[in-house]
Amino acid sequence: MEILISVAAVALLGGAGSVLRHIAGFWSGALPWGILAVNSIASFVVGLAVSSGEYEIALVVGLAGGLSTFSTFAAQSYEYLKNEQRFRAIVNLVLNLALPALSLLTAVIWL
Repeated sequence: MEILISVAAVALLGGAGSVLRHIAGFWSGALPWGILAVNSIASFVVGLAVSSGEYEIALVVGLAGGLSTFSTFAAQSYEYLKNEQRFRAIVNLVLNLALPALSLLTAVIWL
């Protein structure tokens, strides 16, 4: 029974995270800010979950897994490179690697 509850929690939170990521994807400008935000928020959630030990599977695999997206930011960075926007590609790559890592560390230190 515990496995079924875990699977249901992952499915529910993963779906919610995916919907939120889709909505955030519309927020863009010089960079795809929405994707950067969801990647950072997901990393913060992971930091909180692993630090507290509470609801790790549901939050890490479900919510953060549905919310974050490595493939989208990688594809966006590739598009910048393809369109000869090297500076934007590099900034997007650096920010999407650095800010989520800092978000995770902030959550871990905070608890």
